[in-house]
Amino acid sequence: MAGAPVLRRPRRPARAPATLDGAPRECDFGDNPLTPENDPFTCNNKLVGGRAFLDTYNAVFPGEVYPDTARDSNGHGTHTATTSAGGHVTDTNPLGINRGPIHGIAPAAGVSVYKVCGAEGCFPSDSAAAVARAVLDGVRVINFSISGGSDFYSDPVELAFLDAYAAGVLVSASAGNSGPGAGTTDHRGPWTTTVAASTQTRTFQSTLTLQGPSTGTLTLKGASITPGLSGPLPVVLASAPPYSNPQCTAPAPAGLFTGKIVACAISPGRVLKSYNVSQGGAAGMILYNNSPFEIMTDNHWIPSVHLDDAETQQFLGFLALNPGTTASFTQGTKATWQGDAITEFSSRGPGGDFLKPDVTAPGLHILAGHTPTPESPGEGPPGNLYQVIAGTSMSAPHVAGAAALLFALHPDWTPGQVKSALQTTASQKVTKQDRVTPADPFDTGGGRIDLTKAGDPGLTLDETAANFTASASDPLNRIDLNLPSINAPTMPGVITAKRTVTNVTDKTLSFLATGKTVKGANITVIPPAFSVKPGKSVKLSIVITAPDLADGQYFGQVDLKQVGGSRKLHLPVAFYRQEGAVPVDQTCAPASIPRNTGESTCTVTVENTTLNDTEVTAVSTLDARLRLNSVTGATKVGTQVATTKATLAGREPDRPAIAPGTGPSGYLPLDIFGTPALPMGDEEARNFTVPAFVFAGKTYNRIGVTSNGYAVVGGVTDGAQISFTPQTLPDPALPNGVLAPYWTDLDGTGAPGILVEQLSDGVDDWIVIEWRVNVYGTSNLKVFQQWIGINGTEDITYVYDPANLPGEPPAGYGLTVGAENDEGSAGAQITGPPTEDLRVTSTPGAPGGKLTYSMKVRGVSPGTGTITTGTSTPEVRGLTVEVDKITVQ
Repeated sequence: MAGAPVLRRPRRPARAPATLDGAPRECDFGDNPLTPENDPFTCNNKLVGGRAFLDTYNAVFPGEVYPDTARDSNGHGTHTATTSAGGHVTDTNPLGINRGPIHGIAPAAGVSVYKVCGAEGCFPSDSAAAVARAVLDGVRVINFSISGGSDFYSDPVELAFLDAYAAGVLVSASAGNSGPGAGTTDHRGPWTTTVAASTQTRTFQSTLTLQGPSTGTLTLKGASITPGLSGPLPVVLASAPPYSNPQCTAPAPAGLFTGKIVACAISPGRVLKSYNVSQGGAAGMILYNNSPFEIMTDNHWIPSVHLDDAETQQFLGFLALNPGTTASFTQGTKATWQGDAITEFSSRGPGGDFLKPDVTAPGLHILAGHTPTPESPGEGPPGNLYQVIAGTSMSAPHVAGAAALLFALHPDWTPGQVKSALQTTASQKVTKQDRVTPADPFDTGGGRIDLTKAGDPGLTLDETAANFTASASDPLNRIDLNLPSINAPTMPGVITAKRTVTNVTDKTLSFLATGKTVKGANITVIPPAFSVKPGKSVKLSIVITAPDLADGQYFGQVDLKQVGGSRKLHLPVAFYRQEGAVPVDQTCAPASIPRNTGESTCTVTVENTTLNDTEVTAVSTLDARLRLNSVTGATKVGTQVATTKATLAGREPDRPAIAPGTGPSGYLPLDIFGTPALPMGDEEARNFTVPAFVFAGKTYNRIGVTSNGYAVVGGVTDGAQISFTPQTLPDPALPNGVLAPYWTDLDGTGAPGILVEQLSDGVDDWIVIEWRVNVYGTSNLKVFQQWIGINGTEDITYVYDPANLPGEPPAGYGLTVGAENDEGSAGAQITGPPTEDLRVTSTPGAPGGKLTYSMKVRGVSPGTGTITTGTSTPEVRGLTVEVDKITVQ
């Protein structure tokens, strides 16, 4: 068996959301007023409110630095709040170096801070409570630079955002820092404004000069906001003995690096690296990337410079040729580089049924506030009020501040209209991380926000919270939600999306509406030209067609260009060409026939793979080069058309069940076989390639083991498949394909983790997975096993140590012990905790109904003729199209 790399969806990191309100009011700090005795900051018309929402956090993790106030001990909340709405500052001085004047995006806005996180992370209950309080406090914008939001129809925080939207509050949320892989974006709900991170034109740059005895001098550029080192001083690799720690993840022994510059490889915890080598007396640090990644400007403990992967190659090559290299580097100074490039780390779409992220904004080398009392060395040296950091956490507050300005300009606008204005007017001159290739909508959404245009879009789109709520149970029609973007994750050949635009000016406006996309597809807007009076609306139909296009992901956009004016709006479009749940198969043989004398037989098969009975209408149309000779199983209409209609039965899924039952053995602790425990943290999954096993009618050779007491057949491929909240099975929401011996909020941190082994009795073989993990936030160890037979038949048991049953989880944690098929359409669970071994068995399902007909076709004109079959059914949005070609000789 081979263990794949660990996939993580971290529990929401230690961050604090800020909310913005353009109207200053009396200060409100709840039951914990800030006074000169407990806080150096006084009430003013900028910070108009602050409360701690840490009830759950403090109960689980006592010892937070500021447990009862909104005061920040991490720096992240201060940075995001000041980016959004920081007032004018004449001289900023991170690390004591004057960097000049700055201000936030909305410097006149009032700020109310709601602290929901501590050093160990955040709890959804705390976050949801804070959002509710912010809405009651009358804020207009919430910035949420915290991860999460994949299961937005059930996530309590995302549903709190929906409540905020209904109350007229825009939520700007960070897309996440898990890029550049596809499908990594957070906050996928259509009511949030999800923000990617791109570069700005300003950076802070240092010149590194290396001197070697063999090849002379090498000069490199890196990123830095620290002081320089005049040197030259000896350069040593952290990977070299006796430190032998290439990523500098542990404090160096005192005196080990005195008077030296230490080179550390990039990994999480950049600032902690400079702290660790400083403990060994290092005078400076060179941080180098060993793969493509951004270069960062952090508040390091000692003078430091960060090299990108291209500079790293030269740097390491120079050291290899020049033992005894010395170096110096300059103080980081303001410099110019290429802006509007999506960052490597920025999370990408797709994001399910909606196009995500929505927009991008600067998220690299962002100069803003910091806390002078950091909670750990990882936040940098104390006493600093400013820092220059990076992340989608930094880009989201740019959008929050921009939204505050738009609300100030248009106080009657809704959050949907503000989002529309930002997205439809955004700059599209953004590149991918290579700084050359144009970015696509899954990188940047509508593009980089542009406040020179967003305040006067002329037209806006808007949607109601009620329609968002209704969309939870209507997935086929989510494409019609009135969003400033279009996403069709299943585009079967032809699909139409409806949109409504409203004139928000005091004059009649006229627009031309066009669409553009890849060759082989078309986007058509109906009507193509329209005029709309002040305050009135126009309904648009956006028709996407791609009958001949190969399956895959494609992009395009709708352009709305004002006639007699300068306004230009765009709606990004994404569609994945693939057939839906009622696919069509059409084959024609032979593919080449002589004119008049030859004949080809075309067979059409339509299959219902849904769980519902459905009516299907099929129409096959021949072009002018072909003629129908005869039709079997359908109705011949003239010489060019065959059609039929039928009701097809839905399929029956394989249905897992669970009941008491013994496996091949009772509980056998795997360590008696010498099996090592694999470390498992919180909200983690580890994928294993295993011999083929059978579950619910399908065969798998990969399984994902999560820290929360369940496995996912086929492996974990999406962060949404890792959930500490157990489900009632079956549940179509991710995760699906669940084998859950004891699913609750568990954590491998501080526990042995998991053990995986292949065992045999000499005849049959099993994959055995053993969990030894704690209930989250406790040392309450839970031990249980899962035995999976690899002998060609379904053989799955859950095994427990009778002397150490896992028992009930703590109150409020929830528990699921059961199994579910891979689509979440069938499953079962027991009531309460397990008291004995359990066996999973599946009842076989049955395929759905099929419709088949055939056509005898002859050729009447030389060339390539086409037979196009389209089907419609209530179970698939749009028209499913299959095209075949016959050469007429």
